[in-house]
Amino acid sequence: MGIYSIVLGVVMLLSILSTFALVLFSRRGANTLEILMSVCIMISNTGYFMLSCSRNLEEALLSNTLAYVGGIFLPLLIVYILIDYSDSKVPTWFSVVILVINILVFISIMLTDRFPYFYSALQFNAGSYSPLIKEHGQIYYIRYILLAVEVGLAAFFTILTYLGKRSASFRLMATYAGSLFCVMLVYLGTRFFNLKIELIPFFYLICTLMLDYVVARSTIYNVNLSVQEKIDELSTFGYVVFDKQFNFVGSNSVSAKFFPEIANARIDSKINAKDYALKDLLKWVAKCAEEADENKNTQGKFKKAIVINDRNPSERRYLECELSLIHFGFRNHVSGYLVEITDDTEQHNMIESMSFKGETLKREAERQAKRAKSMQMSTILGMAAMIESRDNSTGGHINRTSACVALFVEHLRKLDDYNMSENYWDSVINAAPLHDLGKIAVDDAILRKPSGLTEEEYEKMKIHAQYGAKIMSKVLEDVEDKEFVRVATNVAHYHHEKYNGTGYPDQLRGESIPFEARIMALADVFDALASRRYYKEPMSYDEAFELIRQELGHHFDPHLGRIFISLKKDIIALYESFENTDYAR
Repeated sequence: MGIYSIVLGVVMLLSILSTFALVLFSRRGANTLEILMSVCIMISNTGYFMLSCSRNLEEALLSNTLAYVGGIFLPLLIVYILIDYSDSKVPTWFSVVILVINILVFISIMLTDRFPYFYSALQFNAGSYSPLIKEHGQIYYIRYILLAVEVGLAAFFTILTYLGKRSASFRLMATYAGSLFCVMLVYLGTRFFNLKIELIPFFYLICTLMLDYVVARSTIYNVNLSVQEKIDELSTFGYVVFDKQFNFVGSNSVSAKFFPEIANARIDSKINAKDYALKDLLKWVAKCAEEADENKNTQGKFKKAIVINDRNPSERRYLECELSLIHFGFRNHVSGYLVEITDDTEQHNMIESMSFKGETLKREAERQAKRAKSMQMSTILGMAAMIESRDNSTGGHINRTSACVALFVEHLRKLDDYNMSENYWDSVINAAPLHDLGKIAVDDAILRKPSGLTEEEYEKMKIHAQYGAKIMSKVLEDVEDKEFVRVATNVAHYHHEKYNGTGYPDQLRGESIPFEARIMALADVFDALASRRYYKEPMSYDEAFELIRQELGHHFDPHLGRIFISLKKDIIALYESFENTDYAR
């Protein structure tokens, strides 16, 4: 084995280590395309090393096939990564055609000893840096055309990002595109100057190290991940989940602080508790489940106070446990149980130390109000996230309409035209993210249809308003702020009603449409006009406002609509601040 083979062996080992580092040491893990890119480089560098050590033509052909994995699929993967990062839309047929052509080219390399279309002739030259002497066939030149197309696509999406047409990091896009250009230039230069030593493996190694850096950097600055980790770190609530057979399914770290045995519990197995407090908790869960089943109560919640470390006063903790039933499907089948555990020790000790009952009740009321408010906001954010996941959108529609309603309401509350309480205005803003909650009841085939709906499909889509009101009233039935419940239900139910009575679901007319629904209708329709959908391009802002002006008195409350149009400059500035204006349906 010569020095050149040893060097290639080192390059291969570094590529392998780089690939494992990408998978194992990233906080969030690389996405599938990044992992495939690193694996392709690892396989190719393995092929180059084996090629340098080949002793006969058969070994050389196998090694050459492995070496071409990167040459064939790496450019395609980089194009896919650029499409993904730029959130661009490419026709499925186009992606399939390019992939199939690449696969066929690779198959021609694998079978080159039987079908001489990629190489028309091959000879083995033992002892040289490149032991294969090749004469190129027709498919070899087709590959150059394919490579040119892929390089052109990479340049196209990178330029779009540079011009601000895509909401992605230009530096990140340029890094990927630049690596593709460099590898292509090195490959062409090696062939043009007829170099004896292959330089591609070394540039592949640089690419995979660059990939590790890009993934590590994007992980460090991943806002969603950082916020979620901070929330988990600051959380004081413990959660334990059981399935229908009372097997342990999972928990968070806080619950293990209350009950250390949970940390060692096995998933999908029953907890064999020794601690008396944990035993008491498990018995209570089973009892509540039995009671709910007997009474056909699939919506109720159960509460219990538990004391832990009772024998040691300095470590004694008073816990409040609340059990909720986990449902699956619209028939409300109970599939498991969620136990929320709150450390109530501070409140308990405070109550015990108070001298006057009035002060005790005041403190308790404040705690309950704070908890109710927290539950209310958690419900809003959680349901909004569920909507985003359900319709497979980026969440842009919910974010934009919510921000638009907030801007509109903040202006309305300063006017003397409407005599509403501050709590009412706050309720309208908080209800806005839930206006499309009823889409949970719409079939996927309709919700994600990439074209306009038929009349029958549109009728099915319209049920989301009624379902939204029903679900809202159930979800928020325990919320003490009844004004918020009323406003949120009306927004979900009536935001598609029209001022002239031709809307749905109840064909309400004029002032009979709840005021909050008339506010929501303006923001919702404006976003639908000014945003991209699966089956249409966005209107310009001027066109969208002009259409709203034409619909005053027909679709929209004329007085509210004129106020909305007067905020044109502020609304446009708000929309320009968003990175993405895509909208699912």
